[in-house]
Amino acid sequence: MRTRWQILMSRLTGPDSGRSQRTDIHSAATSPFDRPSDTEPGAPDPLDIALAEIEAGALEVYARAGLPTDPGHYRKPPDTDAWTFIAATLPPEARFALTLEHPAEMGWRFARLQDLGARSDRPDLQAASRLLNDIADLRAARRGRLTEDHLIVAMELGGAWRALRDSKAVKASRLTLTPPSSPKKPRAKRDKGVKPR
Repeated sequence: MRTRWQILMSRLTGPDSGRSQRTDIHSAATSPFDRPSDTEPGAPDPLDIALAEIEAGALEVYARAGLPTDPGHYRKPPDTDAWTFIAATLPPEARFALTLEHPAEMGWRFARLQDLGARSDRPDLQAASRLLNDIADLRAARRGRLTEDHLIVAMELGGAWRALRDSKAVKASRLTLTPPSSPKKPRAKRDKGVKPR
């Protein structure tokens, strides 16, 4: 019986990963600006399930920080902290037009969901942003040809996810760490007489 990791890794690199049915024409027709969820739906495989689980954890970090959790493009007007939703997908021309109408020099900011936490001072938001970007990269790469770099990203993604999950478990724990009490003074040795049997 194959383990879960063997199944996940075989989906990335194996011949049954579905890449053999794709042609270069099909992968070239895919826009790099399309969201991965815009691809043809199918039954979720173990890799899809793992990526969805990691994504849900990263979005939970975003939600706790008050950031949006819906996929898409956002903007932040000057002198505010709130990001407002623009659209689920924006073609490059529309994004360029928005940046011309609302220049960064005047304080406007534009970002995709996965980039919202990247510039934060909080390490948990930065880690969640990296996770979301890696997930988006892996999902986009599954439409085309996967390379060894994608396998390395998948392994790093798993390690980062475990670290994020473990840090949440420590924060949620009610355990407290206290320094050990000072050592007790050794007892004086007593005369121990030999007891008759």
